[in-house]
Amino acid sequence: MENIGSTSSGSDTRQEDLVSEENDHEQDEIQCKVKESRSGFHLSHSKSTSMMLEILMDSMSPEQMVKELRALTEVLMLCAQNGNAKEVARILRTDPTRLHARNAQGQMALHVAASKGKKDVVAVIVEQDGVDLDALDQKNNTALLLAVEAQSPEIVDLLIKSGADVNIANSSHQKPIHLAAELSSIEVVKALLDNGVDPNTRGDMGMSPLHYAAGKDNGEIMRLLMACGGKPCGKCDFGYYPIHIAAKCSAANAMEAIIEEALKFGYTREQILSFKDRENNLPLHAAVNGGDIKAVEVCLKAGASVKTPQDDGSTPVHFACAQGNMEMIRMMEQTQPENFQEALFTVDVMKMAPIHRAALFNHVAVLKYLLEHGADVDCRDVQDRTPLLLAASKGCWGAVQLLIANNADVHVKDTNNRNFLHLAIRFGGKLDQIGGDFIKDIKNLLNERDDFGCSPLHYASKEGHLLALDDLIRMGAVLNPKNNQKQSPFHFAARYGRYNTCRRLLDSMYGPNIINETDGSGLTALHIAAQNGHTKVIQLLLQRGAVVNKDNEDNTPLHHAASEGWTHSMRVLIGVKSNLLNSVNADGETALHIAAKNGQTSATTLLLTLGATFLKNNQGETFFDHVIQSKHSEVAVATVNHERWQEVLMTPSSVYGWFMLGLIEHLPDVCSNVLDRCQTTSDDDPRSPQYHINYNFRFLDTPVSCLQAVRKKQEDSNVLPMMALNAMVKNNRVNCLSHPVCTTFLKVKWTKYGMPVYMAYLIVYGMFLASITSFVCEHNAMNHYDKKVTSNETIAFLHGNKSSGYRFTPCFIVALWFIAAYSAANILKEILQIITQKRKYFQDFGNAVEWSLYVSSLLFVVPFLGGFSCHWQWEIGAIAVFLSWFNALVFLQRFDFFGIYVVMFIEILRTLIQVLCVFSILIIAFGLSFYMLLYKEESKAYSTPQLSLLRTFMMMLELDYMASFNAQFVDGHADTLHFGSLTLVMLVIFVLFMPILLVNLLIGLAVGDIESVQRDARLKRLAMQVELHTSMESKMPMFIYKRVTMNEYKHYPNTCAKRLDTFMTSLAGSNKNMEPLPDPTLNPNSILYEELYKQKVRMRDMNSMLERNNELLRKIMQKMEIHTEDDAWDEGVSYNCDVNVSCEDNYDEVMRMQNNSNRFKSKSFKEKMYLKSAVVAMWQKQPKP
Repeated sequence: MENIGSTSSGSDTRQEDLVSEENDHEQDEIQCKVKESRSGFHLSHSKSTSMMLEILMDSMSPEQMVKELRALTEVLMLCAQNGNAKEVARILRTDPTRLHARNAQGQMALHVAASKGKKDVVAVIVEQDGVDLDALDQKNNTALLLAVEAQSPEIVDLLIKSGADVNIANSSHQKPIHLAAELSSIEVVKALLDNGVDPNTRGDMGMSPLHYAAGKDNGEIMRLLMACGGKPCGKCDFGYYPIHIAAKCSAANAMEAIIEEALKFGYTREQILSFKDRENNLPLHAAVNGGDIKAVEVCLKAGASVKTPQDDGSTPVHFACAQGNMEMIRMMEQTQPENFQEALFTVDVMKMAPIHRAALFNHVAVLKYLLEHGADVDCRDVQDRTPLLLAASKGCWGAVQLLIANNADVHVKDTNNRNFLHLAIRFGGKLDQIGGDFIKDIKNLLNERDDFGCSPLHYASKEGHLLALDDLIRMGAVLNPKNNQKQSPFHFAARYGRYNTCRRLLDSMYGPNIINETDGSGLTALHIAAQNGHTKVIQLLLQRGAVVNKDNEDNTPLHHAASEGWTHSMRVLIGVKSNLLNSVNADGETALHIAAKNGQTSATTLLLTLGATFLKNNQGETFFDHVIQSKHSEVAVATVNHERWQEVLMTPSSVYGWFMLGLIEHLPDVCSNVLDRCQTTSDDDPRSPQYHINYNFRFLDTPVSCLQAVRKKQEDSNVLPMMALNAMVKNNRVNCLSHPVCTTFLKVKWTKYGMPVYMAYLIVYGMFLASITSFVCEHNAMNHYDKKVTSNETIAFLHGNKSSGYRFTPCFIVALWFIAAYSAANILKEILQIITQKRKYFQDFGNAVEWSLYVSSLLFVVPFLGGFSCHWQWEIGAIAVFLSWFNALVFLQRFDFFGIYVVMFIEILRTLIQVLCVFSILIIAFGLSFYMLLYKEESKAYSTPQLSLLRTFMMMLELDYMASFNAQFVDGHADTLHFGSLTLVMLVIFVLFMPILLVNLLIGLAVGDIESVQRDARLKRLAMQVELHTSMESKMPMFIYKRVTMNEYKHYPNTCAKRLDTFMTSLAGSNKNMEPLPDPTLNPNSILYEELYKQKVRMRDMNSMLERNNELLRKIMQKMEIHTEDDAWDEGVSYNCDVNVSCEDNYDEVMRMQNNSNRFKSKSFKEKMYLKSAVVAMWQKQPKP
């Protein structure tokens, strides 16, 4: 056979040589010369070859060279793939650089040859100088890994002996020994072990080769690895031993190999079978969970005990019974009968025996086998559930019938005193499935109650199990038993929307007795159905004559429906009992109060549409007080957008006095919405002269209907005008204050009385400014008396330096008297303001400027009136002139066109002063340094500390380097710049700190803060306008106030008169708010709201149509006597809870189910909600593991 194999191999080689020769003939002459010429670099050919290469290199373009090299690489890869070792050797001799060439997969010739199992090619390549045996391809595979994957032990051996690294892992973190074990290649594993590879090398997730071999059930490799030192006690990162992997993967051969080899190395069977994983599972547990009979058999034969528990107390018998694996259970019993018998009575942490597990998953055959071998049919778990109760709670009717047939106790109860019927009916069990004889024996269970007072009928009603309901009624169950919260099955059916259950209970002989029955909170079924929005049940109850009364808190069904926002239920209730609309509860709250308090937008809108009256509760609060206090913005927006919005806003508020004040404080976006509604446009063409914009100003000033409430809230009989605008200023509501309605309101007031009064004041001030300006311009400031002057030259300069006798023309005497009178009058005005404004007066810096102006003006002109002209007088006059013009600049704040810039200037000035106060430390530091260094400077600018500080401050803008520093540094006189070098160093530091750093900081602050400055300036300017109008209106006589006040205003932007008005009022305010309004239908919010409303209507119509179709199909199927599984279940909703949680523990869940949101103001409401809602917890069937 070996000769045949060698002959076949030789023929294959000859065929490959023929193919290679044919390929060589196909190469053109230039390519052959290139190969020959390249060999001259490395093989030291003759000089003629080198000369030929140079000639060829010069004659080829770079593109041709790249193309030739690429073709050469492809030939090399093809030869390596086909095993043409001679051609590979020839190519590498011609161009050794091709040894590192790669194909599209990032593989070199060594990778290709190793992956194809071409040992001869690999042998040629490993002998080359500079070969990289550990190079990686794009998948992080070395040649050794590819050889292992190709299952070529010869190449593996060759590569390792040539120096390949055996510890490099691939992209899956597998090293060669792991890959070989996973591929079950025993020859490769043997080659690796023969070359000294560690059999315990850890790979992906810390797994050793033993783990990989165990997962593949390769016992031979397991024995080989353990014979070479592999440790069966090594764990992976997940805590699994190799024997656990074998057990989980049902690898019986691997388990046998582990046990046999471990015994040879001194391990005992008990030690091997006692290995625990991270979850403390033994190998037998893992084998049982794996479900492989042979693996379990191996463990059992090795001595593993079927009664050995894991941490939760579960034995292998528990797991086998849960799986329902009869063959495995029989094998356990036959292999270890005594241990099996003991395991039947072993319980886990839940005190469940194996029979519980079998009953839990309805494994009837297993149950029968366990009972035949003596299992306790009435054993109890931690919740006192027997297998019968557990099977009944899971709907395992086959197990139930078997257990009953084996005399299981049907009168047993769990920890909550629930009997068999409670649990069976809870899951929808059909009593006729259990057996007729048994039904006769359990009639005494029909009316038993659990710890929560619920009978089986409660469960049937709650779950809508119609067949069980019919069975219970037919068997004589009491129809109106009450649980601990005084709730009957009829209440349960109403709560969960069980329409057919309610109908069947009402059709019974006790129907008239239960329809108006109340629970512990005074709730009837109608209250409960309304609370949960079950419209069909409400209609049924009303059709059957249910009385619409109140509960213990005087809440009607409409209150309960409104608290949850069930608009359909509300329409049905009001349609039958319209008097419910304004009915109040014990707290004096209507359904509108309740809906608003709980943020139910649709319910609030519906009640407004139906004409609900805005009543006050016992605390004097209306529904909109609740909306604002709770900050339910959606409800507030819906109310404002309603057609009754003006009626709502005109209603007095005991909390805010006026609702607009509350909206401004808590819901400014809604306030903007109100202002939007106050601005409307006419239906005319926007270019028509009749086109106009309507402004409604009713909600910017306190309505007469709310004056008394506002006075009571403020505890002051004097109500300031424009309270809404003042509230906007107080709460910094810039968006509201700058709304077109507000700005137009201020503009109208400005036009009517503000501008005339202000212009009159400005004219008077202009006369004052003209008087003082003309006086200082026409008179020489040097014509005064200075007692400090004694030299003749100075006396002549002061025109004789007379102490008195100065005379002025009559015109200027009038001007002086006017200045004095104006200043004195304004001083009196400021004193009156101090008296009226008190502390607030001193918070305004502008008042200090005015005091300085009027006092300095008075001191400046009074001596002139007596014929005196003093030196100090003109100094004060300079200050007065400056302040008068500066104050004129401040006056321009009132005008929008100029005011925004003036306010911005003042804000930036404030920032500048703050920054300079901080960095004045640097000015002092440099000033004192220059005073010491430049004391003898020629200009004497640094001769005193004060002058030095002033000069230092001025140097921030004007350095004057040449005259002050450079000229004196190079003049050669030691007294001019005595500390020359140090002075220049200090100058450089000063330039860096002050002109460069500080000045640029100030510029950056001014530029970077400009947006916030504009915003603050805008608010401040508007605030000043509001303050001006408020001040004027508060002092205005009532008859004038009534004439200048208007509730509506129409603006015609396209008329000539309005164009002139626009020009005249441009001094007072921008006309941007007078521009034609866009079409309100194009508002994105309006479009979105409209589309959402349309979709809601469509969904409502579709839902109604589906309900009608469903009812029609139900009737058709009844006529055709077609029965489906749905016939056994009633419609409605269910809330899934854990059956094992008691009512007390499930309190929060019950509160969540009932959406407990403090619907009613009663302090005892929460407790009563618990009493009426703490029903039996629900149980959700868990999927099989």
